[in-house]
Amino acid sequence: ATVAPIILTSDKTHLTVLRGDKTAWPVFTIGNINKSIRRKPTAHATILLGYIPVAKLKCFSSGQRSEAGYRLFHSCMAKMLQPLIEAGQTGV
Repeated sequence: ATVAPIILTSDKTHLTVLRGDKTAWPVFTIGNINKSIRRKPTAHATILLGYIPVAKLKCFSSGQRSEAGYRLFHSCMAKMLQPLIEAGQTGV
């Protein structure tokens, strides 16, 4: 068996090229890359795994909005990680 480390990173970013009010939340995966290289954005040492929607969730009350945002985040992460989970359970 081979161990393959997975490190996930995400950070909400503004898409000012398109429009100033648009944002995206990319999720990148890295793992077996030396940290001195991994920390340099110019090294392009990450793989884009997907995007988490940045929703305003105005259809929810202010009290429900936080929980809806948490649920959305975790649902998206589960969907993105499903192939990795399956590979870990059944092998490649």
